[in-house]
Amino acid sequence: MVKVLKGKAVAEKLNKQTQQVVEDLKSIQCLPALAIVRIGEDSSSIAYESAAIKAMHQVGIEVSSLTFAADSVYEDILSVIDRLNEDKNIHGILVMQPLPEGISRNDIAERINPEKDIDGLTPTNLGKLVENNLSGLWPSTPRAVMELLDYYDIELKGADVCVIGSSPVVGKPLSMLLLNAEATVSNCHVHTKDLKMYTRQADIVISATGAIHLVTPDHIKDGAIVIDVGYGEMDGKIYGDVQYDKVEQKAAAITPVPGGVGTITTAVLAEQVVQAAWTLVTEQKNQ
Repeated sequence: MVKVLKGKAVAEKLNKQTQQVVEDLKSIQCLPALAIVRIGEDSSSIAYESAAIKAMHQVGIEVSSLTFAADSVYEDILSVIDRLNEDKNIHGILVMQPLPEGISRNDIAERINPEKDIDGLTPTNLGKLVENNLSGLWPSTPRAVMELLDYYDIELKGADVCVIGSSPVVGKPLSMLLLNAEATVSNCHVHTKDLKMYTRQADIVISATGAIHLVTPDHIKDGAIVIDVGYGEMDGKIYGDVQYDKVEQKAAAITPVPGGVGTITTAVLAEQVVQAAWTLVTEQKNQ
């Protein structure tokens, strides 16, 4: 019988740990705080922002939101990020994605103080990820996948893993985290000639493309573990990349959508806010 890898228990574990660290920070007169920057009115960004605010309040983290119109002056946005970088009462900065057309993700990422970069966007934190330097802050969705795999005791060392999707916010950093865990990783994408050749050999298939029902039973071998990071809407319902009802009959374990990896991401963000707060408080004391 297939094991359903739900995210709720993973998030609850992380939140419990985060709440304890928040109390420890408060005992030294530090109230961890997050600033959320949203540019434009993308519906998915608005929904995720609401979820993030709720998650932060749940563990005792303060939140402030700064919203810009999609056609805002670029320098005005960057100057606000500069101000947040300098504000000692702000410990984390989260820039909502996707960004409007004409706004460069790289420009935004390079402007954020890496020590406040709780979603792992900056070149500094991505470099630390490559180095397996644990002082870095990781992209939240890839780390959520890793937390789920760890919670359910899924062995990665020596496992053959196929990651479908090569975005700089999910596919690429996730592939690196898996390599750091000593898995053997194939990173596939839209130009992969024969996707099934890679997925059928994998012990673990992780799909992060947003292409509804991309992964069918023909893509996996019997007893594979299937992690669905995709998100899409069709006929008013939410679906992942995986044809869940049919793939679950073949897999040993599978994540649902909704209720899987996405449930964990805001808990990861909260944990990284308190991690950033500890780093910044320690530096201030040593100055």
